[in-house]
Amino acid sequence: MAYFLTSYITATPFQRYVPSFCLADADPEDACSITISATALAAYSRRVRSAEYLECARQKYAVALTRVNELLSNPEAAVLDRTLVSVLVLGLFEAIVFEAGKSPTSWTAHTVGAMQLLRLRGPQQFKCPLSRKMVAHASNNIKTSCIQRSIPVPDDFVALDKQLTLLHDPNDPSVKLAPIVQKLASIKAKAIASPDCNLVHEALELDRRIVAFSNECPAWMSYAVEPSSHAPGWAYGGVCHRYPSAYVAKLWNTVRLLRIFLVVLIRQVASGQLDPDLARLRLPDGEASLADYLSGLQQYARENIKTITTGVLASIPSFIEVDDFGRRFAPSGRSLAWPLSIIEDTDMCGEAAREHAYENLEMLAGDLNMPQAVHPSRFPGIREDW
Repeated sequence: MAYFLTSYITATPFQRYVPSFCLADADPEDACSITISATALAAYSRRVRSAEYLECARQKYAVALTRVNELLSNPEAAVLDRTLVSVLVLGLFEAIVFEAGKSPTSWTAHTVGAMQLLRLRGPQQFKCPLSRKMVAHASNNIKTSCIQRSIPVPDDFVALDKQLTLLHDPNDPSVKLAPIVQKLASIKAKAIASPDCNLVHEALELDRRIVAFSNECPAWMSYAVEPSSHAPGWAYGGVCHRYPSAYVAKLWNTVRLLRIFLVVLIRQVASGQLDPDLARLRLPDGEASLADYLSGLQQYARENIKTITTGVLASIPSFIEVDDFGRRFAPSGRSLAWPLSIIEDTDMCGEAAREHAYENLEMLAGDLNMPQAVHPSRFPGIREDW
C-alpha cells in the first residue's frame, strides 16, 4: 500500500483523493477498501514481478467487483463518494493487469460506468471539494475515452461538465482544457463518421486555441529548456526540458497529444487523404488559390509536428531516475507510454523521432514491467490515468 500511495499514483489524478479514503478507521472489508487494496497489490506485483502477488490481487479484485456491484444495485449507496472511488480504482486495476493483445473492454466498461454514476449523483456531487476532485478525474477519463474511440462526448455529460467547471478557478488549466478536449472528440468523431475536408478549419481554430493556452499558462506550469551542454547524452537531439514536477510534465504532454491529433488531421486534409474531394474545400478570405492554401497547410503541419514531437521527447529526462547503477524510468514514467506510442506510430513525426520513441518504450516496458507498451495492440491498454 505504501508503494501505491507514495510512488505509483504520483503525478496522477488518483493522488488528489485516494489517500483520503485509506483511513485507519475504514472498514477493511467494504467495497472501497478491498478495491484499493487489490489495485495496490496489483501495482506492487508489477513492480516486483511477482505472479503470486498478481494472482492474489486478482482474487481480491473478484471480491471487490462483487461488493461494488452490490452498491450499484442500491440507489442510496450508488451515489456515495466511496462508490465512485471504487469504480474509478477498478478501472486502474484493469489498466494495470491489462494483457497486450486483448480487448480493453473492462477498462471501457468502468469508464462508462463512471459516466452513469455522475449522471445519477446529480448536482449534490459538486458540494464537497473532495467530491469535485473525483468528478473531475472521472470527467477526464470519459473525455479521453471518447477521443480514443473517436466518438463525441454525450451532450448531457457536456452540460454536467459545465456545472463542474463553474465551481473551479476559471484560470485552472483543467477548466480551460475541458472545452478543448470536448471539441477535439467532436472533430475526431466527424472525421470518422463523415470525412469532410472542411473539418480542417475547425482543426486549425482549435489548434490555435491550444497554442494560445500554452502561451498564457500560469507560472507553476513553466519549464526550463536546458542548454545543450547540460543535456544528457541520450536526450533526443540534445534537447532537454526540466519541469518542476512529473505532474507538470505530464500536463504539458497532454497538451502536446491534443495538438498531434489535430496536426495529423490537418495534414490528412492537405494531402487529400481524409477527403479526396478537395474541390469543395472553402478557402479562407485572402487565400489566392486552393493549391497555395493546401501547400500552406502542409507546411503548417510539418513545422508544428516537429516542435510538438521534440517537446514530448524532451520531457523524457523528467521521468528518469539516475543512480550508480544507471538510469531507469520512475513509476510516473507510465504516463509517457501513450504519447511515445503515438509518436512511434505516426509517420510524419520522422524516423529519428519514431526510433527514439520506440527505444524509450522498450526501456519503459522493461523498467516498469509494462509489456503492453511495446505490443502492436498497446494503445487501448495504456490509458490508465489520463
